[in-house]
Amino acid sequence: MARVKKLPKFVKLLRPEKQVKNLFDLKAFAEVAAKSAAGKNELGSFIESVEEGECISTYLFEAKKLGYSGWRWSVTIFQADPVTEPSLCEVVMVPGEDSLIAPKWIPWSERLADYQALQLELERQAFIDAANAIDEEEAAKASAVADLEPSEDAKN
Repeated sequence: MARVKKLPKFVKLLRPEKQVKNLFDLKAFAEVAAKSAAGKNELGSFIESVEEGECISTYLFEAKKLGYSGWRWSVTIFQADPVTEPSLCEVVMVPGEDSLIAPKWIPWSERLADYQALQLELERQAFIDAANAIDEEEAAKASAVADLEPSEDAKN
């Protein structure tokens, strides 16, 4: 007699919205997997299924998670043939066409190089501005000294 294994406490068995007519209804299988991964009331309606080839298909569901507008729950399933039991490959949230996503990541070395180049350019510009200010100050002093000295015509 075979021993029946108990499932761990963290595994939740959820029922799909509609009854499964046969053992291998892949859409219902995907819905159960997505409900298990999503929080309460975070799984929306079915969007589409995509055949990936090689007996792999992906089922997309609307995500109703706060802060994830336009995102989708993606459930990828492998089934070798219609009579074998399907295998769950992954359940993830993927961005849709209108979803908000983070900007492209830039490595720290490139960001540091850009920062150092900017600092070098700012120092060079400050040096040029200081040199121009000194030249203008010396010109102003020379002009003031010239105004104070008596002219040749005034001496005669």
